[in-house]
Amino acid sequence: MDRLLSKLFLPCFLFLFGSAFSQDDGTEKNVHGDKDYKDPKQFENFRKKKNLIAAWQINQLKEGAVVVRLKTNKKLIDALREQGNNELALEKEKEQYAVNVNTYHAYRDKLKFAKVYFILSNHTDSLLNGVRTGIFLDSALKVDPTITMNEKFYLIAERDYGYNSSIGFVKEDSAKKVIEAGNPVREMAVILKNKYGHQLKGPFPYCIKEKNFSGGLYTMPISVNTNSAGGVSFNYMVDLTYFADLKAKDKGEKLLKKTFGNSIVKLKKQDTYEKISESVDQMNDELNRFYRNSPKPDTSKLSAEILPYLY
Repeated sequence: MDRLLSKLFLPCFLFLFGSAFSQDDGTEKNVHGDKDYKDPKQFENFRKKKNLIAAWQINQLKEGAVVVRLKTNKKLIDALREQGNNELALEKEKEQYAVNVNTYHAYRDKLKFAKVYFILSNHTDSLLNGVRTGIFLDSALKVDPTITMNEKFYLIAERDYGYNSSIGFVKEDSAKKVIEAGNPVREMAVILKNKYGHQLKGPFPYCIKEKNFSGGLYTMPISVNTNSAGGVSFNYMVDLTYFADLKAKDKGEKLLKKTFGNSIVKLKKQDTYEKISESVDQMNDELNRFYRNSPKPDTSKLSAEILPYLY
């Protein structure tokens, strides 16, 4: 429900993006120039903190992992079924599955900076509480008990709204209690968060903006399978060249006919493999660039003031 409200109110906040979302001036400010945060202490010595913490984070990530969080849309789907709208519930279920498969393959193919793992959003708490096996997904989006994450440091990646942040840097001993309460400004194709779900701060390259694609849906094939108990499963084959093929067809080129699936799913342009992979590829380039320009801080020489923020 909170995410739905964020989407409904999104247009009201779009005009804030140019002046309010930047975190490079040492403070968080709203459109009127007023400080927009709850605890001023979180922003003390902000400029010094942000450079040291970002350099530490990128070097940790190089030896760590990115955990891609895939949404389930379970609340909406369950609500539709409770209302007896099973047909729409199935459509939403197919759509979310196809988006997740496209996302899986885009990150697997394009994010090379660090090791990549995938979880469903309802396993986030397990991950935060130290579970490192029995929650990670294979390419069919099934939990594979043989996948274990041995890396200690990780960041969370997902498509989500970027915030005009209400929080500064938070010490780890209180991070679990702190919730991002700023204004949602713009949807991001990729946004990186720490393990407590707080979006990172510049100069760390923590987001890739969603492009403003025109409206319309694109039809993709998908297989819907029903078992004897009435359960439903899906089989979706990623189309790596959907838009490239459309352009080729417009030029009069003959293409192999692709036939797969006993049903269809309609996706937004930003939810296709090609568009997701473009954004992930851009993030990968940004991470490499920042890493090359960020020498690893010597933690033995850092002040006791900085150390509680390194997690």
